[in-house]
Amino acid sequence: MNAAAADWSAYDRPELRSAIATGLPGGREEVLLVAEGMHCASCVGRLRKLLGPQVQDLRINLASRTLEFVHDPRRQALSALLAQIDAAGFEPQVLAQDAGRTRARHRRRAELVRIGVAVIGAMQVMMLAWPTYFEGGAIEADIAALMRWAQLLLATPVVFYAGWPFLAGGWRALRERVPTMDLPVALSLLIAWAASALRVVTGQGELYFDAATMFVMLLGLARYFEGLSRSRAGERMRLLAGRRPLTAVREQGGTTQTVPLATLQAGDLLRVAPGEALPADGELLDETAQLDESLLSGESQPVLHRRGDTVLAGSLNLAPATLRLRVREAGSGTRLAQITRLLQQAQDDRPRVQLLADRYAGHFVLAVMALALGGAWYWWPQDADKALGVALAVLVASCPCALSLAVPTVHAAASSLLARRGVLMARPRALARLTQVDTVLFDKTGTLTRPDLAVAQVLPLAEHDAGACRRLAAGLERGLTHPIARALTAGTSELPPAQDIRLQAGGVSGRIDGRHYWIGAPEQAAQAVALPAGPQAAQASWLLLCQDQRPLALFGLRAELRPEAPRLIALLRGQGLAMELLTGDAEAPARALAARAGIAALRSRQTPEQKLARLQELQSQGRVVMAVGDGINDAPFLAAADVAVAMPQGAALAQARADVVLVGDSLSGLATLRGVARQAQRRLRQNLAWALGYNLVVLPLALGGWLTPWLAALGMSLSSLLVVGNALRLDTGER
Repeated sequence: MNAAAADWSAYDRPELRSAIATGLPGGREEVLLVAEGMHCASCVGRLRKLLGPQVQDLRINLASRTLEFVHDPRRQALSALLAQIDAAGFEPQVLAQDAGRTRARHRRRAELVRIGVAVIGAMQVMMLAWPTYFEGGAIEADIAALMRWAQLLLATPVVFYAGWPFLAGGWRALRERVPTMDLPVALSLLIAWAASALRVVTGQGELYFDAATMFVMLLGLARYFEGLSRSRAGERMRLLAGRRPLTAVREQGGTTQTVPLATLQAGDLLRVAPGEALPADGELLDETAQLDESLLSGESQPVLHRRGDTVLAGSLNLAPATLRLRVREAGSGTRLAQITRLLQQAQDDRPRVQLLADRYAGHFVLAVMALALGGAWYWWPQDADKALGVALAVLVASCPCALSLAVPTVHAAASSLLARRGVLMARPRALARLTQVDTVLFDKTGTLTRPDLAVAQVLPLAEHDAGACRRLAAGLERGLTHPIARALTAGTSELPPAQDIRLQAGGVSGRIDGRHYWIGAPEQAAQAVALPAGPQAAQASWLLLCQDQRPLALFGLRAELRPEAPRLIALLRGQGLAMELLTGDAEAPARALAARAGIAALRSRQTPEQKLARLQELQSQGRVVMAVGDGINDAPFLAAADVAVAMPQGAALAQARADVVLVGDSLSGLATLRGVARQAQRRLRQNLAWALGYNLVVLPLALGGWLTPWLAALGMSLSSLLVVGNALRLDTGER
């Protein structure tokens, strides 16, 4: 792209401002973009020279080829800056901005500044306090007094600036009367600083500035690394958000125009340049296209698509040429948007064990404060200094950080690991139930088989020819999303308009040209019809088209068994799981497919109500059932299952009731899912055991006066980091 050909004016449109820029005080905006063609330090220098005089807070990252800067759109349009960057030989790509991500990034920067203040202050305070660590380390009184005042001077910004998040959190806990782990932290900091400051003024008594500053430093570092681990676990959502295009190149009347994504409509023709992400779901118009779908499905290899295939927003065009597509879904209707919403839903999900841990953490905070007060009261008559040290050590060492982190870090790590393998945990709370599953119920069409059915044969039974019968059937099914409807309407044109369309058990009815038509399972028809015989016919699913209850034609539909299905069934059987196929299909094709998949138990011609009844029957026997389905008819079935798994092409209603969505469109994710669930439960139990065991050990030590406040701070921070590190072992543990 060159400056003459590029149209950057779309980025000045009001409808794009909230997506591409983060508002700052004074009307300024922060923008993040990729500069293609930035390869070396010389390139960085050129960009600094170009943009430095025009923008503020310019940050250039050579490794990621990103630019970040603040500018005032009232003084200079963003499109003018983009045009200058493009003219300099660096093709700019503006990245979507997420307000939450931006706030998190600024928060991490502020945390680093606070940690820096805490590290410098703590080191200086400890150097000044070192004589008190050793017996016989007395120094002259004037110098000792000076060093005590210096400790006060250095510790004050550490406690009240670097430690401000803990103090503010403690105040909120008091104000809202909800005990959180910030409360004992804030109390210990204030007690240590206030008691030490009073002793500096009076000139006598032991100081605790070293413990307070070290506590702020260690806890700040622990929380920062915990935040990084959470950030790492949520990396997929950030990558998906970054993959979201902001504009599209629309083709209209032989010309192209760059337009905001919000203006796209179904039927628009789009062009996607090499290396760019597809802006919408659509139909491929070129002969072939190679796409990178790794973020959407977990598939690491490029995927080859052919003319007429559905291609998804967020996929990268890997071909050396521009591809063309016709829009089917844009904006919130794309698969990318649906996956992002499910990821956000998963982040908000709070498993029962986490709710229990959070509840008991609050009770634990109150117990710790009571123990600290009791320890101080016990030691005060013997040694006031030791009483204060005991109180501080109990407050610091028993801070329930590790207990509060034990569950969410494991679920975040497990969800991230599964997402990279094409398995999206819509509700992480299902991880616990997955380890208890003993029965799996499979749907057939779109689940054990590939989602697309094909009409293998049309057998006219009356005066209409095969083509006319096909058009009548397609007219009845038009507008429906089931795989059968897609198969009957594929490749048809000039469909007759149908009225009074009704979905019924076993079929679809409607009126065309004043006549009543019905299509559905042959055994549901008013007149019996003999089905074709033979091995091939037995593997097809047959539908009957009737006009006013008179048979017109039989349609034979075929679906290919997913290639990974037999291996998955064998793996699940090896894990001791019972499996059953529940399908609305006829007995013969259902049994033929079940035999190829390796499933012995099956029930054919099942209505949604019958599927639900079978699931509830198994649950009444004490079975823990995982249901795997696709399509709107599976919604009640999935809603009642102990663990519900939906395929990616499934209807939105089915996916809304699913605990898990296999976005990779492969059943092999089920084996990965169970393995990670077992691993996650082990890590969770280990974390809870460690958090509780650690507190049972350190509490007696702190109450007995054997644990100094600074050692308590070190132990508490290491305990939190250990919990986080154990959760992240999911990435390298067994599969």
